[in-house]
Amino acid sequence: MNTDKLSRRNFILKLSALAGAIASGFQAPPALAADAPPGRLTGANLTGSAKKLVFALQLDEPVAYKVFTLPAPDRVVIDLMHTSMAGKLKQGTHDRPPIQSIRYASRNDGRIRVVLDVQEQVSAKATMKKNGSSNVLSITMSPTGKGSSSAPEKKADKKSTKKSKAASESEQPTTSEPSRGKFIVVIDPGHGGKDPGAIGANGTREKDVVLEVARKLKARIDREKGMKAILTRSGDTFIPLRGRMDIAHQHKADLFISVHADANPSSRVSGSSVYILSENGASSEAARLMAESENSYELKFGNRSLNHTNDRVASVLLDLSQDAMIDRSLSLAKGVLGELSKVNNPLRNRVESAAFMVLKSPDIPSMLVETAFLSNPIEEKRLRTADYQQKLASAVFQGVKRYQLAYADSGRANT
Repeated sequence: MNTDKLSRRNFILKLSALAGAIASGFQAPPALAADAPPGRLTGANLTGSAKKLVFALQLDEPVAYKVFTLPAPDRVVIDLMHTSMAGKLKQGTHDRPPIQSIRYASRNDGRIRVVLDVQEQVSAKATMKKNGSSNVLSITMSPTGKGSSSAPEKKADKKSTKKSKAASESEQPTTSEPSRGKFIVVIDPGHGGKDPGAIGANGTREKDVVLEVARKLKARIDREKGMKAILTRSGDTFIPLRGRMDIAHQHKADLFISVHADANPSSRVSGSSVYILSENGASSEAARLMAESENSYELKFGNRSLNHTNDRVASVLLDLSQDAMIDRSLSLAKGVLGELSKVNNPLRNRVESAAFMVLKSPDIPSMLVETAFLSNPIEEKRLRTADYQQKLASAVFQGVKRYQLAYADSGRANT
Protein backbone atom coordinates (compact mmCIF):
# COMPACT_ATOMS: atom_id res chain seq x y z
CA MET A 1 0.00 0.00 0.00
CA ASN A 2 1.51 3.34 -1.01
CA THR A 3 1.88 6.38 1.28
CA ASP A 4 -1.05 8.31 -0.25
CA LYS A 5 -3.45 5.40 0.27
CA LEU A 6 -2.22 4.89 3.83
CA SER A 7 -2.72 8.56 4.70
CA ARG A 8 -6.20 8.52 3.16
CA ARG A 9 -7.09 5.39 5.12
CA ASN A 10 -5.86 6.89 8.41
CA PHE A 11 -7.88 10.04 7.74
CA ILE A 12 -11.05 8.01 7.11
CA LEU A 13 -10.48 5.92 10.24
CA LYS A 14 -10.00 9.05 12.37
CA LEU A 15 -13.09 10.65 10.86
CA SER A 16 -15.15 7.50 11.57
CA ALA A 17 -13.92 7.40 15.15
CA LEU A 18 -14.87 11.06 15.64
CA ALA A 19 -18.32 10.46 14.16
CA GLY A 20 -18.80 7.49 16.47
CA ALA A 21 -17.81 9.57 19.49
CA ILE A 22 -20.24 12.33 18.55
CA ALA A 23 -23.02 9.81 18.00
CA SER A 24 -22.43 8.28 21.44
CA GLY A 25 -22.74 11.65 23.17
CA PHE A 26 -19.07 12.56 23.57
CA GLN A 27 -18.61 16.20 24.45
CA ALA A 28 -15.64 18.35 25.25
CA PRO A 29 -15.72 21.87 26.70
CA PRO A 30 -15.12 24.43 23.90
CA ALA A 31 -11.88 25.68 25.48
CA LEU A 32 -10.47 22.24 26.22
CA ALA A 33 -7.04 21.94 24.62
CA ALA A 34 -5.55 18.69 23.37
CA ASP A 35 -2.90 18.79 26.10
CA ALA A 36 -5.34 19.80 28.87
CA PRO A 37 -4.34 18.57 32.36
CA PRO A 38 -6.16 15.53 33.78
CA GLY A 39 -9.18 16.25 35.95
CA ARG A 40 -9.99 15.13 39.49
CA LEU A 41 -13.52 14.47 40.68
CA THR A 42 -13.64 16.39 43.97
CA GLY A 43 -17.33 16.57 44.84
CA ALA A 44 -20.79 15.29 43.96
CA ASN A 45 -24.31 15.98 45.11
CA LEU A 46 -27.98 15.61 44.28
CA THR A 47 -30.47 18.47 44.27
CA GLY A 48 -34.02 18.93 43.05
CA SER A 49 -37.09 16.73 43.16
CA ALA A 50 -38.33 13.53 41.52
CA LYS A 51 -39.69 15.62 38.63
CA LYS A 52 -36.34 17.29 37.98
CA LEU A 53 -33.32 15.81 39.74
CA VAL A 54 -29.84 17.24 39.18
CA PHE A 55 -26.75 15.10 39.67
CA ALA A 56 -23.78 17.47 39.88
CA LEU A 57 -20.14 16.42 39.63
CA GLN A 58 -17.48 18.90 40.74
CA LEU A 59 -14.09 18.75 39.02
CA ASP A 60 -10.90 20.73 39.46
CA GLU A 61 -10.35 20.88 35.69
CA PRO A 62 -12.74 20.86 32.70
CA VAL A 63 -12.81 17.38 31.16
CA ALA A 64 -14.31 15.70 28.12
CA TYR A 65 -17.39 13.64 28.98
CA LYS A 66 -20.32 11.74 27.53
CA VAL A 67 -23.74 11.08 29.03
CA PHE A 68 -26.29 8.62 27.67
CA THR A 69 -29.20 6.44 28.79
CA LEU A 70 -29.67 2.68 28.50
CA PRO A 71 -32.93 0.67 28.75
CA ALA A 72 -34.03 -2.56 30.46
CA PRO A 73 -32.97 -1.88 33.15
CA ASP A 74 -33.09 1.90 32.89
CA ARG A 75 -29.76 3.62 33.54
CA VAL A 76 -27.99 6.94 33.05
CA VAL A 77 -24.32 6.48 32.21
CA ILE A 78 -21.69 9.20 32.69
CA ASP A 79 -18.16 8.82 31.34
CA LEU A 80 -15.50 11.29 32.51
CA MET A 81 -12.43 11.15 30.30
CA HIS A 82 -8.91 11.45 31.67
CA THR A 83 -10.22 11.81 35.24
CA SER A 84 -9.25 10.43 38.65
CA MET A 85 -11.26 10.20 41.87
CA ALA A 86 -10.41 12.33 44.93
CA GLY A 87 -12.40 10.40 47.51
CA LYS A 88 -15.05 7.70 47.34
CA LEU A 89 -18.47 8.03 45.76
CA LYS A 90 -21.19 6.77 48.08
CA GLN A 91 -22.42 3.74 46.18
CA GLY A 92 -25.47 1.57 46.76
CA THR A 93 -29.10 2.48 47.31
CA HIS A 94 -30.12 6.14 47.34
CA ASP A 95 -33.60 7.33 48.30
CA ARG A 96 -33.76 10.16 45.75
CA PRO A 97 -36.28 9.22 43.00
CA PRO A 98 -35.94 8.60 40.16
CA ILE A 99 -32.47 7.34 41.21
CA GLN A 100 -32.47 3.93 42.88
CA SER A 101 -28.74 3.36 43.23
CA ILE A 102 -25.33 4.68 42.21
CA ARG A 103 -22.20 2.76 41.20
CA TYR A 104 -18.94 3.66 39.55
CA ALA A 105 -15.65 2.23 38.33
CA SER A 106 -12.29 3.58 37.21
CA ARG A 107 -11.23 2.22 33.81
CA ASN A 108 -7.74 1.36 32.60
CA ASP A 109 -7.94 4.06 29.92
CA GLY A 110 -8.11 6.79 32.59
CA ARG A 111 -11.87 7.10 32.41
CA ILE A 112 -14.35 7.12 35.31
CA ARG A 113 -17.74 5.62 34.55
CA VAL A 114 -20.63 6.49 36.86
CA VAL A 115 -23.90 4.57 36.46
CA LEU A 116 -27.19 5.84 37.91
CA ASP A 117 -29.83 3.11 38.14
CA VAL A 118 -33.22 4.78 37.75
CA GLN A 119 -36.78 3.63 38.47
CA GLU A 120 -38.15 4.61 35.06
CA GLN A 121 -37.15 6.04 31.72
CA VAL A 122 -35.69 9.53 32.02
CA SER A 123 -34.28 12.20 29.77
CA ALA A 124 -30.77 13.33 30.70
CA LYS A 125 -29.36 16.73 29.77
CA ALA A 126 -25.73 17.53 30.63
CA THR A 127 -23.94 20.88 30.91
CA MET A 128 -20.42 21.79 32.07
CA LYS A 129 -19.99 25.22 33.69
CA LYS A 130 -17.32 27.10 35.57
CA ASN A 131 -18.22 27.75 39.22
CA GLY A 132 -15.57 29.64 41.15
CA SER A 133 -12.38 27.60 41.10
CA SER A 134 -14.29 24.43 40.15
CA ASN A 135 -15.95 23.05 37.04
CA VAL A 136 -19.39 21.51 37.53
CA LEU A 137 -20.91 18.90 35.24
CA SER A 138 -24.67 18.93 35.88
CA ILE A 139 -26.89 16.12 34.62
CA THR A 140 -30.57 17.05 34.81
CA MET A 141 -32.90 14.05 34.81
CA SER A 142 -36.64 14.20 34.20
CA PRO A 143 -39.01 11.21 33.85
CA THR A 144 -40.29 10.84 30.29
CA GLY A 145 -43.66 9.53 31.52
CA LYS A 146 -43.17 6.21 29.71
CA GLY A 147 -42.55 4.21 32.88
CA SER A 148 -39.94 1.49 33.14
CA SER A 149 -38.58 0.04 29.89
CA SER A 150 -38.55 -3.35 31.62
CA ALA A 151 -42.32 -3.33 32.11
CA PRO A 152 -45.12 -3.45 29.51
CA GLU A 153 -46.44 -0.04 28.54
CA LYS A 154 -49.83 1.07 29.82
CA LYS A 155 -52.04 3.47 27.95
CA ALA A 156 -52.37 6.64 29.96
CA ASP A 157 -55.76 8.24 30.45
CA LYS A 158 -55.76 11.68 28.77
CA LYS A 159 -57.58 13.38 31.66
CA SER A 160 -55.25 11.96 34.30
CA THR A 161 -52.25 12.93 32.17
CA LYS A 162 -53.45 16.54 31.99
CA LYS A 163 -54.08 16.60 35.75
CA SER A 164 -50.66 15.12 36.43
CA LYS A 165 -48.99 17.69 34.19
CA ALA A 166 -50.82 20.59 35.85
CA ALA A 167 -49.93 19.27 39.30
CA SER A 168 -46.26 18.87 38.43
CA GLU A 169 -46.13 22.41 37.05
CA SER A 170 -47.65 23.82 40.25
CA GLU A 171 -45.20 21.86 42.36
CA GLN A 172 -42.10 23.32 40.70
CA PRO A 173 -40.09 25.26 43.32
CA THR A 174 -39.71 28.96 42.77
CA THR A 175 -36.17 30.27 43.20
CA SER A 176 -34.59 33.68 42.93
CA GLU A 177 -32.26 34.25 40.01
CA PRO A 178 -28.70 34.23 41.36
CA SER A 179 -26.49 37.26 40.77
CA ARG A 180 -23.84 36.50 38.17
CA GLY A 181 -20.22 37.48 38.50
CA LYS A 182 -20.48 38.29 42.21
CA PHE A 183 -19.06 36.67 45.33
CA ILE A 184 -22.30 35.81 47.11
CA VAL A 185 -22.54 35.82 50.91
CA VAL A 186 -25.81 34.66 52.48
CA ILE A 187 -26.22 36.14 55.97
CA ASP A 188 -28.62 34.39 58.31
CA PRO A 189 -29.89 36.45 61.28
CA GLY A 190 -30.79 33.74 63.80
CA HIS A 191 -34.31 33.10 65.10
CA GLY A 192 -37.12 35.58 64.21
CA GLY A 193 -40.90 35.78 64.35
CA LYS A 194 -42.36 33.45 66.96
CA ASP A 195 -38.82 32.43 67.94
CA PRO A 196 -37.20 35.27 69.95
CA GLY A 197 -33.98 33.39 70.73
CA ALA A 198 -32.16 34.40 73.91
CA ILE A 199 -33.56 37.28 75.99
CA GLY A 200 -31.39 39.52 78.18
CA ALA A 201 -32.20 40.67 81.71
CA ASN A 202 -33.33 44.04 80.32
CA GLY A 203 -35.56 42.43 77.70
CA THR A 204 -33.19 42.56 74.72
CA ARG A 205 -34.23 39.88 72.26
CA GLU A 206 -31.64 37.97 70.27
CA LYS A 207 -33.73 38.02 67.10
CA ASP A 208 -33.71 41.84 67.09
CA VAL A 209 -30.02 42.56 67.72
CA VAL A 210 -28.70 39.92 65.34
CA LEU A 211 -30.93 41.30 62.58
CA GLU A 212 -29.34 44.72 63.09
CA VAL A 213 -25.83 43.24 62.97
CA ALA A 214 -26.76 41.27 59.84
CA ARG A 215 -28.15 44.37 58.11
CA LYS A 216 -24.95 46.29 58.83
CA LEU A 217 -22.84 43.38 57.58
CA LYS A 218 -24.90 43.21 54.40
CA ALA A 219 -24.48 46.96 53.81
CA ARG A 220 -20.70 46.68 54.20
CA ILE A 221 -20.43 43.69 51.87
CA ASP A 222 -22.64 45.33 49.24
CA ARG A 223 -20.32 48.35 49.18
CA GLU A 224 -17.40 46.11 48.26
CA LYS A 225 -16.78 45.72 44.53
CA GLY A 226 -17.47 42.20 43.30
CA MET A 227 -19.38 41.13 46.41
CA LYS A 228 -23.07 40.84 47.20
CA ALA A 229 -24.90 39.87 50.41
CA ILE A 230 -28.35 38.32 50.78
CA LEU A 231 -30.29 38.07 54.06
CA THR A 232 -32.30 34.95 54.85
CA ARG A 233 -34.77 37.30 56.57
CA SER A 234 -34.98 41.07 56.31
CA GLY A 235 -37.70 41.44 58.94
CA ASP A 236 -39.16 39.76 62.02
CA THR A 237 -40.14 36.49 60.35
CA PHE A 238 -39.63 32.85 61.31
CA ILE A 239 -37.76 30.63 58.85
CA PRO A 240 -37.05 26.93 59.58
CA LEU A 241 -33.39 25.91 59.64
CA ARG A 242 -33.61 23.96 56.40
CA GLY A 243 -35.36 26.92 54.77
CA ARG A 244 -32.33 29.07 55.61
CA MET A 245 -30.03 26.50 53.97
CA ASP A 246 -32.39 26.41 51.02
CA ILE A 247 -32.03 30.16 50.46
CA ALA A 248 -28.24 29.77 50.31
CA HIS A 249 -28.58 27.09 47.63
CA GLN A 250 -31.10 29.11 45.60
CA HIS A 251 -28.63 31.98 45.38
CA LYS A 252 -25.61 29.73 44.75
CA ALA A 253 -23.88 31.20 47.79
CA ASP A 254 -20.11 31.21 48.14
CA LEU A 255 -20.46 31.56 51.92
CA PHE A 256 -23.15 31.11 54.56
CA ILE A 257 -22.94 33.01 57.86
CA SER A 258 -25.43 32.51 60.68
CA VAL A 259 -25.44 35.37 63.22
CA HIS A 260 -26.48 34.82 66.86
CA ALA A 261 -26.15 36.26 70.36
CA ASP A 262 -25.31 33.79 73.13
CA ALA A 263 -26.72 33.23 76.63
CA ASN A 264 -25.28 31.48 79.68
CA PRO A 265 -26.56 30.72 83.18
CA SER A 266 -23.64 32.76 84.49
CA SER A 267 -23.93 36.51 83.88
CA ARG A 268 -20.14 36.82 84.04
CA VAL A 269 -19.46 34.83 80.83
CA SER A 270 -18.69 37.12 77.87
CA GLY A 271 -17.04 37.32 74.45
CA SER A 272 -17.61 36.21 70.87
CA SER A 273 -17.25 32.65 69.62
CA VAL A 274 -17.26 31.08 66.15
CA TYR A 275 -18.47 27.60 65.19
CA ILE A 276 -18.33 25.35 62.14
CA LEU A 277 -19.92 21.99 61.37
CA SER A 278 -18.66 18.72 62.78
CA GLU A 279 -20.27 15.42 61.80
CA ASN A 280 -17.93 13.39 64.02
CA GLY A 281 -18.63 14.73 67.47
CA ALA A 282 -18.27 18.19 68.97
CA SER A 283 -14.90 19.78 69.67
CA SER A 284 -15.91 20.34 73.30
CA GLU A 285 -18.79 19.75 75.66
CA ALA A 286 -19.64 23.44 75.47
CA ALA A 287 -19.82 23.26 71.67
CA ARG A 288 -22.08 20.20 71.85
CA LEU A 289 -24.44 21.97 74.25
CA MET A 290 -24.46 25.05 72.04
CA ALA A 291 -25.43 23.01 68.97
CA GLU A 292 -28.16 21.22 70.91
CA SER A 293 -29.47 24.57 72.12
CA GLU A 294 -29.58 26.14 68.65
CA ASN A 295 -31.05 23.01 67.05
CA SER A 296 -33.71 22.77 69.77
CA TYR A 297 -35.39 25.97 68.54
CA GLU A 298 -36.43 24.05 65.43
CA LEU A 299 -38.30 21.54 67.59
CA LYS A 300 -39.92 24.31 69.64
CA PHE A 301 -41.04 26.56 66.82
CA GLY A 302 -40.51 24.74 63.51
CA ASN A 303 -40.63 21.20 62.14
CA ARG A 304 -41.11 18.49 64.71
CA SER A 305 -38.45 16.34 63.10
CA LEU A 306 -34.92 17.37 62.13
CA ASN A 307 -34.73 14.32 59.84
CA HIS A 308 -37.15 15.85 57.33
CA THR A 309 -35.65 15.90 53.84
CA ASN A 310 -36.09 19.01 51.74
CA ASP A 311 -35.76 18.08 48.06
CA ARG A 312 -33.95 21.32 47.22
CA VAL A 313 -31.20 20.78 49.81
CA ALA A 314 -28.29 18.88 48.30
CA SER A 315 -27.40 15.42 49.55
CA VAL A 316 -23.66 14.95 49.41
CA LEU A 317 -22.39 11.91 47.55
CA LEU A 318 -18.64 12.24 47.67
CA ASP A 319 -17.05 11.80 51.08
CA LEU A 320 -14.27 14.26 50.34
CA SER A 321 -16.68 16.98 49.25
CA GLN A 322 -17.90 17.82 52.75
CA ASP A 323 -14.37 17.46 54.13
CA ALA A 324 -13.22 20.13 51.68
CA MET A 325 -16.07 22.43 52.67
CA ILE A 326 -15.28 21.98 56.36
CA ASP A 327 -11.65 22.87 55.66
CA ARG A 328 -12.77 26.06 53.92
CA SER A 329 -15.25 26.80 56.70
CA LEU A 330 -12.43 26.52 59.21
CA SER A 331 -10.27 28.93 57.20
CA LEU A 332 -13.14 31.42 57.10
CA ALA A 333 -13.96 31.01 60.79
CA LYS A 334 -10.36 31.47 61.92
CA GLY A 335 -10.12 34.75 60.04
CA VAL A 336 -13.40 36.02 61.48
CA LEU A 337 -12.49 34.97 65.03
CA GLY A 338 -9.18 36.82 64.70
CA GLU A 339 -10.99 40.01 63.69
CA LEU A 340 -13.61 39.67 66.44
CA SER A 341 -10.82 39.37 69.01
CA LYS A 342 -9.98 43.00 68.21
CA VAL A 343 -13.52 44.03 69.23
CA ASN A 344 -13.86 42.00 72.43
CA ASN A 345 -12.07 39.24 74.30
CA PRO A 346 -13.32 36.07 72.61
CA LEU A 347 -14.88 33.41 74.80
CA ARG A 348 -12.45 30.89 73.29
CA ASN A 349 -9.32 31.48 71.24
CA ARG A 350 -10.08 28.66 68.83
CA VAL A 351 -12.86 27.83 66.40
CA GLU A 352 -15.27 25.26 67.86
CA SER A 353 -17.25 22.65 65.94
CA ALA A 354 -20.45 20.69 66.50
CA ALA A 355 -23.46 19.31 64.63
CA PHE A 356 -25.30 22.58 63.93
CA MET A 357 -28.24 21.81 61.65
CA VAL A 358 -28.08 25.19 59.90
CA LEU A 359 -24.45 24.58 58.84
CA LYS A 360 -25.10 21.27 57.05
CA SER A 361 -24.94 22.51 53.46
CA PRO A 362 -22.48 20.05 51.89
CA ASP A 363 -21.16 22.39 49.21
CA ILE A 364 -21.14 25.85 50.86
CA PRO A 365 -18.52 26.91 53.43
CA SER A 366 -20.54 27.85 56.51
CA MET A 367 -20.03 29.21 60.01
CA LEU A 368 -22.08 30.36 63.00
CA VAL A 369 -21.02 33.49 64.90
CA GLU A 370 -22.13 34.05 68.50
CA THR A 371 -21.49 37.80 68.64
CA ALA A 372 -21.75 38.32 72.43
CA PHE A 373 -23.70 37.24 75.54
CA LEU A 374 -27.11 38.75 76.19
CA SER A 375 -26.92 37.14 79.61
CA ASN A 376 -24.01 39.46 80.45
CA PRO A 377 -25.36 42.91 81.47
CA ILE A 378 -22.42 44.81 79.95
CA GLU A 379 -22.61 42.97 76.62
CA GLU A 380 -26.40 43.23 76.52
CA LYS A 381 -26.07 47.01 76.82
CA ARG A 382 -23.41 47.10 74.09
CA LEU A 383 -25.43 44.93 71.74
CA ARG A 384 -28.27 47.43 71.84
CA THR A 385 -26.06 50.20 70.39
CA ALA A 386 -25.57 50.82 66.68
CA ASP A 387 -21.87 51.53 67.27
CA TYR A 388 -21.15 48.11 68.76
CA GLN A 389 -23.30 46.37 66.16
CA GLN A 390 -21.23 48.10 63.46
CA LYS A 391 -17.95 47.03 65.09
CA LEU A 392 -19.10 43.41 65.08
CA ALA A 393 -20.29 43.64 61.46
CA SER A 394 -17.02 45.25 60.35
CA ALA A 395 -14.98 42.53 62.07
CA VAL A 396 -16.94 39.75 60.35
CA PHE A 397 -16.58 41.57 57.02
CA GLN A 398 -12.80 41.74 57.36
CA GLY A 399 -12.67 37.97 57.91
CA VAL A 400 -14.95 37.38 54.93
CA LYS A 401 -12.88 39.67 52.71
CA ARG A 402 -9.70 37.82 53.65
CA TYR A 403 -11.38 34.53 52.70
CA GLN A 404 -12.69 35.97 49.43
CA LEU A 405 -9.22 37.13 48.40
CA ALA A 406 -7.81 33.68 49.19
CA TYR A 407 -10.45 31.53 47.52
CA ALA A 408 -12.49 33.53 45.02
CA ASP A 409 -11.76 32.93 41.38
CA SER A 410 -12.23 35.38 38.53
CA GLY A 411 -13.76 32.55 36.53
CA ARG A 412 -16.99 32.89 38.52
CA ALA A 413 -17.93 35.76 36.22
CA ASN A 414 -18.21 33.22 33.43
CA THR A 415 -20.86 31.09 35.15
